[in-house]
Amino acid sequence: MSDDPHARLDERLKAAFEPGPRAAARIAGAALADRAVTRPRRWLGLAAAAATVCIVSALVFWPSRPIPHVEPAALSLSGSLTDGLLVVSLPDGSVSITGGDARLDRPQDGYGIVLVEGELR
Repeated sequence: MSDDPHARLDERLKAAFEPGPRAAARIAGAALADRAVTRPRRWLGLAAAAATVCIVSALVFWPSRPIPHVEPAALSLSGSLTDGLLVVSLPDGSVSITGGDARLDRPQDGYGIVLVEGELR
């Protein structure tokens, strides 16, 4: 005899947890049933992947209408400088007259500053 209390522990655990014949048949049946269910899911996943590839390809390679290029409307004002007064004809038909005495801090000859107030349409 052996004094070790764990000598037969392995055999006792196997005997305690050994499944019966019904449990083994039930587990085998469930395992085989899972295989039957996963096959359609594989095809479903493959079909979803193929549909995604087709949609992405159509979006990337499908010829689209070109985006129209809109040229910005340019506004051109013309005026004349007479006797220190700047006279500008505005698009709405009115005339803007700007002028005044020369300031001491004015820009050099050939340069100027134009201030326009109001709304141009």
